[in-house]
Amino acid sequence: MKDVKLHSVHYSPGYGDMLGQYHGSTLRKGADGAWIMVCTDRERHDMPKVTATYAVSHQAVAQLTAFMAEKKIFSLENRLKSNRFVTDYHPWSWSVDYDATAFGKTERKYCCIEEKKHYSARDYKILNELRERFEALRGEKIAETTEE
Repeated sequence: MKDVKLHSVHYSPGYGDMLGQYHGSTLRKGADGAWIMVCTDRERHDMPKVTATYAVSHQAVAQLTAFMAEKKIFSLENRLKSNRFVTDYHPWSWSVDYDATAFGKTERKYCCIEEKKHYSARDYKILNELRERFEALRGEKIAETTEE
């Protein structure tokens, strides 16, 4: 893969959701074309949902994109499925919408990496670094809403 252009990245950590818990963060461009990260959290169904929006620099997105291409993050979706299943647990997942250019041809692609697959120790090391880099993208908080 020669060139990658991100459109959006969504990350949801693993969590117990029997009581309505929800956590997720999405990196995308806002209406003004600037990169933002929208983080939504709720601890239980009877608690408010809090959505915070953070500014993200173009340089930080470029560094994340380079890391993802260098470490071949997109190939992780090709791992074999696991038979691990827990009914009261929401597995972690990554969803990436991007353009890939190879040999002069650009294609729109979608990648889904989820917990319910077999990963090697090396894969987990890369996934942990991806999570750390992704979480570090958040810059200044530019908005926060609470929804009952």
